Amino acid sequence: MSPTVSVIVPCYNGAATIRDTLQSLQQQTLRDWEAIVVNDGATDNSVDIIREFRARDSRIKQIDQDNKGLAAARNAGLSASSAEFVNFLDADDFLLPDMLASVVRKLRDDPSLEAAYCGWIYSDAQMQDLSWVVTPRHEGQLFKRLAHGNLFPCHSILARRKTFKNVGLFDRSLMHCHDWDLWLRLARTGGRFGFVAKALVIYRMSEESLSRNPLTFFEAGKEVIRRGHKPDDRVKNPAAEFRQGCKCAMTEIMLKWGICCAGFAIAQGDAAQASHLFETLLAERDFRITPEKMRAMGSILWFAAAVPQGNWEALWQRVSQPLLEFLVREEERLDIPGFAMESLLKIIGWQKPMSGRELLSALRRKISRRVFPR
Repeated sequence: MSPTVSVIVPCYNGAATIRDTLQSLQQQTLRDWEAIVVNDGATDNSVDIIREFRARDSRIKQIDQDNKGLAAARNAGLSASSAEFVNFLDADDFLLPDMLASVVRKLRDDPSLEAAYCGWIYSDAQMQDLSWVVTPRHEGQLFKRLAHGNLFPCHSILARRKTFKNVGLFDRSLMHCHDWDLWLRLARTGGRFGFVAKALVIYRMSEESLSRNPLTFFEAGKEVIRRGHKPDDRVKNPAAEFRQGCKCAMTEIMLKWGICCAGFAIAQGDAAQASHLFETLLAERDFRITPEKMRAMGSILWFAAAVPQGNWEALWQRVSQPLLEFLVREEERLDIPGFAMESLLKIIGWQKPMSGRELLSALRRKISRRVFPR
């Protein structure tokens, strides 16, 4: 008899966290699950840890493959799954005990839903700070919202396994954003998403996440946005209203995505790369960049820097120097007097208590005559 949920767990050198991840599965109040752990060519001792769990729990299975990347590992696990519902749990993330039971209940109570998701908690690497709780309430047909950006972490969702016959697997051609691309395809069918208004998963932010390349991340996201604004042959039975893609203009969506990806570069301390990303963006089309639009970076810096939201001291210590360097450089390149100061105020949202003199001093440039346009 097939289990209720197949949980796909890709693992590449996850020895530091895979034990917590698998224990979070064993603590689920819904007991009828299988875990398919895909060893994606690990070179550390994570395989030994997985073997220990398998010896004690027959619900845990293992697939071994050469290192092919996250999308291929998820596809391998999905192809081997047998349950009614599927969840994708990375080897450094965590499910709270009632996650599977609550989301399965939502899907069974409403057969019109193709997928359902819960809220989540962004934590520090040690899972000691659990203060950053996110519980969005996007429900129903989410195609337009997903054409604008990803809405949820992959492990916060359960989808019906039969859905993948219509929309396909994770796209291995994308360097990043495979899950966003997949949920966008699911939404194109007209499939509805449900929401459980509780934070039932933990997204562990870590230094390792800072290693992502902002430029390749930017390119992958741009491709997903483009796909969302045109027909997609990968979806066998798209809803008529979404067949041609999202009808809104992509300009502002691309600009916001570029600003967010520049935030990743700044979190890595690389102001030059953030500026290069902007130059790449501006070379494609004539974007109008204003301080108000830079506000989007404020929401991403916390995540990009792996700092729990609200810890201003930790965030400012990490990002202040590259952020200020980037803003001054862009003010000079764009020739917009006051751009650096006004953008800084939008990004920090006045949440960090700083006097006007401190803000001026922080910019480390004698630009007092250029702070605000006449």
